[in-house]
Amino acid sequence: MSALSSGTGGILRGTAWVVVRQHRTVLGVAAGALVLSAAVAAGLRIWFEATPPDDFDRNLFPRSDVRSTLLVIVEYAGLAAMLLPLLVAAAVAGPVVARELESGTYKLAWSQSVTPLRWFATKVTVPAVTVTALMAALIGVFRLAWEPVSTNTHLRWYSRHVFLAIGPTAIAYGLLAVAVGALTGLLVRRTLAAMSVAGLATGAVLMLMSSQWHKLWTTRSGSRSDPERFPLTEDWFFTDTGLLTVSGERLGGDTCLVLDREACLAERDIVGRWYDYHPASHLWPLQLVETGIVLALAAAVAWAAFRIFRRRHG
Repeated sequence: MSALSSGTGGILRGTAWVVVRQHRTVLGVAAGALVLSAAVAAGLRIWFEATPPDDFDRNLFPRSDVRSTLLVIVEYAGLAAMLLPLLVAAAVAGPVVARELESGTYKLAWSQSVTPLRWFATKVTVPAVTVTALMAALIGVFRLAWEPVSTNTHLRWYSRHVFLAIGPTAIAYGLLAVAVGALTGLLVRRTLAAMSVAGLATGAVLMLMSSQWHKLWTTRSGSRSDPERFPLTEDWFFTDTGLLTVSGERLGGDTCLVLDREACLAERDIVGRWYDYHPASHLWPLQLVETGIVLALAAAVAWAAFRIFRRRHG
């Protein structure tokens, strides 16, 4: 260990190198997949934008096939942004932290002039830096594939997996997963149990935020004179709707769900429909607010992990 430390320029760098080397297979596979995806997405985007639409119809690979392939990449990148935090939390909690505590191998590192706090800091810092880089690359791959085909598709900015993969929110959830994994591994100290608990805890946060994220920025309101129709605007994210009376009263969306709907509408003096929505311009305010909340939560969890570690191990 001392030779390793001197060869890498210090105990901290040496410990970090050991952490990376222990998990080099997973890191290599993830990096390779991202590089391959980026190359494919970039190539398809260049082809898609450089060739006039009519020329695609005369090629072996028509325009519709290029678009479909880009949309497949978008789907997988978006799903990866949703699932990776769970996997990261499980990996940090189990193989990175809990397995060392469960097997007692941490004692070897501590006996080689590595202080307990520095050892634990490395166990958190290395995954945090790695996840930040991987998530940033994933965002780049997603945007490469999504931007040229973002219109006339079901993959709008407000689709949850699109929203998570399009900006810094993905990085924030990755850092939260690292913090949750470190705290869980420290508390549970059993590899499989820690992986399960960390994955469930991170998933619970994702589910909670997925049900509330549209409330993080004030919506706009509008109305139409026809109670049966919505405005045909793809870039608007409708959060709530209902019926509007002649006096301006907003009734719930389940009003007049009866067989004789016309009679119900007339009886209640309903003259239109109201709706609350987020326009496309709310994408970045929503992104930044959710990112801030998740980063604050990640910082609180990391602080708790280090505080507990100091109490137990000094």
